[in-house]
Amino acid sequence: MRVFPSHPSVPTLVALAEGRPWEPGAPSAVEDGSAYFPQSVASGEPGADGVVLWTRAVDPSHPGAPLVLTLQVARDEHFAHRVLEVPGLCTTSARDHTLKVRVTNLAPSTRYHYRFLLEKDGRCLGSPPGRTRTGPALGSGRPLHFMVASYRDLLGPGDGTGRRPWRHEEDLDFILLLGDSLHEDGSFSGLSARARRDLCRAWRTHPVVRQVHAQHPFLVLWEGDVPGSGWEDSTRRVLCDYLPIRPSWELFAGQPRPAARPRVSAARPSRRERPWRLPFAA
Repeated sequence: MRVFPSHPSVPTLVALAEGRPWEPGAPSAVEDGSAYFPQSVASGEPGADGVVLWTRAVDPSHPGAPLVLTLQVARDEHFAHRVLEVPGLCTTSARDHTLKVRVTNLAPSTRYHYRFLLEKDGRCLGSPPGRTRTGPALGSGRPLHFMVASYRDLLGPGDGTGRRPWRHEEDLDFILLLGDSLHEDGSFSGLSARARRDLCRAWRTHPVVRQVHAQHPFLVLWEGDVPGSGWEDSTRRVLCDYLPIRPSWELFAGQPRPAARPRVSAARPSRRERPWRLPFAA
């Protein structure tokens, strides 16, 4: 599995290889701070040794104020065996108070738990906990278990049955999200940048979307145009702020432009016909 290159827009944090057990003398009381994390947490771009972690943090009483967060990553859901704890991560209004970092030096094919903390009036408030999973090591031969989904798929059929495509998929390595599917129905047509952000924020606030992002890492597949031919349009730039990924137009900057692909005449091509460009390869 190819390792992700470094990225200028997303800071990289290096985890401890063996982790660090919880010290009894350290503060441990973390209260529920979900109100400060309205879109919960998310993870994405799972490589063999790292993953991108994301959240959006807002003070309900001072929505425009920046917040300073601490990130914890652990091998257990109780955060007793932490491999990373980094304070001083700041949110700003420039990216609508979203924050994403890439954590490296993780073990391959391993489940990790993570959360963001903030201090408020002497209390330690925590985000909803998330879990993620790194990819297999190069040459391991382990098959990848994933599902392909559009934004609509994540919400289920909408028939009142409550069925979800991942409900019985606890061992997923990742979910491959069709990144352009949010505006397939024309939802973004004619909207200003602010209105597009409002739409993305509202979608990410949906309880089902919050849950699935917190439970599984995501890879995002952008369809249609290739780099250099409109790939970096404003809609995708807005979407990128609300997804646990690094900006694609920067991630692939300087790489040779892919060969032209035949266009598919159908309004929505089948998944078999869609071009796949994953950020890792065997």
